[in-house]
Amino acid sequence: MALRLHGEPLAVGMVPEHVNLALTGGNAPIKGSITTSAGRTIVFPHSLAAEAGRDVRVEGPFRALEVHGPLDFALTGVLAALLVPLADAGISVFTLSTFDTDWILVPADAAEQAAEVLTAAGHTVEDTEESK
Repeated sequence: MALRLHGEPLAVGMVPEHVNLALTGGNAPIKGSITTSAGRTIVFPHSLAAEAGRDVRVEGPFRALEVHGPLDFALTGVLAALLVPLADAGISVFTLSTFDTDWILVPADAAEQAAEVLTAAGHTVEDTEESK
């Protein structure tokens, strides 16, 4: 599989139901939110983490690996093929799926190792930081 490793550091936050928060700015390759009964999980530029406030649990920084898409909905095993090598290397992940593709967020300090692990597993990884 072909992936793109994005450069802008990201954060993942858990926004309690009673908090109204909108973080804007940055050039994140992916940002957004999903709401469950436990609260709202948001992905946003890590540079805005200080603006989230003390009620929001924030993790990060992460870097995003984007699977080149669009991916057909009938495909199976896409994430498994990518996550097993990362798990075997002890690299934690936060995954997201969009209509067109899948995204894997890895700790920023493990991003280069993740790219190496995925390359060794037969995938190709383009680092957008290196292509600038």
